[in-house]
Amino acid sequence: MSAINKNSPPKARKRLVKRKVHSTVLSDYFDWIRDNNWQEVLRSPNVLKKNIRKYIDEENEWTDKKLSFLKPIEKKIFREIKKKIKEEDASIPQKDGNWFYYSETKKNREYSILRRYKSYSSRKKSIVYHDWNKESKAYKYFKPGGAFNSNDHSLLAWSFDSKGSEFYQIKVKDLSQKKHLKDSIKDTDGSIVWSLDNDGFYYIKMDKNHRPSSLYFHLLGTHQNEDIEIYNEKDSGYFLNINETLSKKYLVLNIHNHETSEVRIINQEEKNKKLKLIAKRKKNIEYSVEHDHENSRFLILTNKDNAVDFKLMVTNENTLNKKNWIDFLPYREGILITNFSCLAQYIIVQELENGLPRIVVINKKNKKKNIIKFDEEIYDLNFSEGCEYHSDKIKIYYSSMATPLLTYDYKLKEQKKRIIKKQQIPSGHNEKNYNLERVYAISHDGKKIPISIIKRKDTPNNAPTLLYGYGSYGISISPSFSISRLSLIDRGMVYAIAHIRGGMEKGKKWYEDGKKKNKLNSFRDFISCAEFLKERDISGNITIHGGSAGGLLIGASINISPATFHCAVAEVPFVDVLNTILDDTLPLTPPEWEEWGNPIKNKSDFDYIGSYSPYDNIRKQNYPTILATSGLTDPRVTYWEATKWIAKLRSKKTDNNSIFLKTYTEAGHGGMAGRYNQIKETAFIYAFILWKNNLIQKHSSL
Repeated sequence: MSAINKNSPPKARKRLVKRKVHSTVLSDYFDWIRDNNWQEVLRSPNVLKKNIRKYIDEENEWTDKKLSFLKPIEKKIFREIKKKIKEEDASIPQKDGNWFYYSETKKNREYSILRRYKSYSSRKKSIVYHDWNKESKAYKYFKPGGAFNSNDHSLLAWSFDSKGSEFYQIKVKDLSQKKHLKDSIKDTDGSIVWSLDNDGFYYIKMDKNHRPSSLYFHLLGTHQNEDIEIYNEKDSGYFLNINETLSKKYLVLNIHNHETSEVRIINQEEKNKKLKLIAKRKKNIEYSVEHDHENSRFLILTNKDNAVDFKLMVTNENTLNKKNWIDFLPYREGILITNFSCLAQYIIVQELENGLPRIVVINKKNKKKNIIKFDEEIYDLNFSEGCEYHSDKIKIYYSSMATPLLTYDYKLKEQKKRIIKKQQIPSGHNEKNYNLERVYAISHDGKKIPISIIKRKDTPNNAPTLLYGYGSYGISISPSFSISRLSLIDRGMVYAIAHIRGGMEKGKKWYEDGKKKNKLNSFRDFISCAEFLKERDISGNITIHGGSAGGLLIGASINISPATFHCAVAEVPFVDVLNTILDDTLPLTPPEWEEWGNPIKNKSDFDYIGSYSPYDNIRKQNYPTILATSGLTDPRVTYWEATKWIAKLRSKKTDNNSIFLKTYTEAGHGGMAGRYNQIKETAFIYAFILWKNNLIQKHSSL
């Protein structure tokens, strides 16, 4: 590592690389930062080329040196968030077979402990059946995957990531003997489905380019090399994942990209366990299935027949062809179905109408509906059906930006709910101290863009604002409660979420209007939200924050309208868009063509992506202060995206505003592992934001 003794940031060397795509010459002076050996880097970060590692280390050293004065506030925020968290806590026990399962957290432990007991009276004598903290000790980086009980509850298959690269390893534990079996499965996506007779399990294997492309079955007691490949997806544009129906009768193999899906099933009750196709994939048709055991049928959530916001259909187990599907819950314009489940007597559907969620409970026998919703202007709502198909109740989870999480036990027959757990804030929290508001900005084309806002009642109208956004993949950013966010809000910052196009807050069309050739709408919406907040004088400086595809939003927005923003924070930002989507060897690229377009085959897609790709549109102009973070072993947004972006910004910008890059060398897409390490990351970012908005000196408590 080279020491930095001067008061100037690292300057990446330039080495011009040219290539011609669709008659256009692409010039890249920082292509060398991308290690061609990236597949190996994901598995072993120490093989990264020395010159690249040297530059990354220099950027880290510069950031650490120049922001070292923030350490006291970082530590204060860290302690503050810790005090707001109930460090010793336990989840609500969940019945599965003859056992009740729950997790608990202990003070100063990074990970949870898994416990179980057989009857309510024996809860105080619950058994620790898996301790993530114990398993983590052998690794510098450790991220728990899943924990999957065999159907007879004698075995536990558990998965973990030891690099941050999301290559999950699976191990198997004999719960009665409290020891591990020899079985060890590598290079998986971290999920499994047990066979009904508990002799083995199904899993998804990742290929060399980190794509979940194959379904395998592992027989206990055998080596992974002996595992049977059941299905291999030849089209690199599709991903695989598995689950099982709540009835446990079927394994479900989901084959999908962002626009199209195909489902295959295995009847676990049959001796000849062969994959059976539900319906052949058809471009732009999506569907998912759940099993209704009592009626020997499948429930199908689909956008078939132009049901833009989805509908529920049914078909007999023996008549799977699409022509036999019939409507169960017809399509209703303006009502988006986001989730559904099937119990023995009830069907549970989660919907979104006018940006507000609700839960609909449908009685299978009489088809009567009961709607569960709340009266607040903005809130978040979800449900869990648990592990038991024959259950007569569900759990409902409710929060708002001011209200900590409330968990309800909801009895389906009686239609009654009761609070069984309130999220506790040990240091104290009074939701009446905060104002919540839903406002609407008008975008360039007249569309009304929802903005969810929270601030303290004593915060002045012209206070600095943090505007958060994402706007891709149809992911909706819920106005839910956040403990860490209070460290900004309680210091006088307004916190706002822009529900821009590209998400699905206002239905599937809201998503469609922010992808592919409509992608510019996402950035224009975001900029319009910032301008609206300024114009209505509820904010002073606008700081913007986004991560991953939200980092693309940040990068594009500051290229288009840099003067609108005071400061920008981009976590693991997807900013080298054109180069990434042109590289079909990268893990996510082929499936991503359905989200962004295919610039390899289509010149118009190439031109359009090139028109907004943040890295390619950096120009000589003033930029706001920027903080970017990345993870060296990130398989989703590779480390070189943020690194190249920062290097090019330094070479082009015409102002004196600071730019900082922090690369976590032992972390992936989700940052550092462990709950306390994640709090440290948040404290670092929040300290930076408070500093740039002059909210440190103004508060003696800081």
